[in-house]
Amino acid sequence: MGKADFSPIADTTRRAEIVALLRRAILTGQLEPGQKLNELRISEQMRVSRAPLREAMRELVQEGILTSIPYAGTFVIEVTAKDIDDAYSFNKVMDELAIERAWPLRDQRFFDELDRRHETVKQATRELDTTRQIETALQLHGLIYEWADNSVLLETWQRLTSRLQMYFALHQHARNEPVPAEDVHETYVRLLKGKDMRAAQRHAREHIDLDFEELLSYARGLEQRPSRGA
Repeated sequence: MGKADFSPIADTTRRAEIVALLRRAILTGQLEPGQKLNELRISEQMRVSRAPLREAMRELVQEGILTSIPYAGTFVIEVTAKDIDDAYSFNKVMDELAIERAWPLRDQRFFDELDRRHETVKQATRELDTTRQIETALQLHGLIYEWADNSVLLETWQRLTSRLQMYFALHQHARNEPVPAEDVHETYVRLLKGKDMRAAQRHAREHIDLDFEELLSYARGLEQRPSRGA
């Protein structure tokens, strides 16, 4: 079970920094699925009071990567193979619709933003920054939803991303690598800039399926582990 060590935070009102540190600990595996957060230990390490820490934890509960259980405490969400299968299956359907809706609305601004986001993913990859790579990859994939001109689709994607960031992180743990290959999105970006919508949709599905069985196997192993406190 992971053990997270946190650096002190100078400004005890900086909830955003506490959120970022906790998220990084979760996505890098320092805090593992099902693990209980020890408020006293974390607050002492960060040198913050319990109040801003609890506010940060509540934000991550709302985001969906922590869960609060009355009289038991706050835990990193449990992850099951079925959870991942459900989310990835839904993501495939959503991507296909988002590409279809965004396709006729693409313009030079879309292409420029696609390239910009792709470059930020590659930069995070080169720096071996797991958390930043996941954040930027989700931003890259989110562009088709932002361009689809469908508020319900966009809101649904935004809710799903909180879970996907956990699953993306587990995918890297399953591969025993901090980040995927730098060129993993090259075909995705090229097809989104091309003329064959069906090819772009087909590749989006294949991209989600990449090493999927390996991820499910890793998740099944996690389901057998006992829970422990941070």
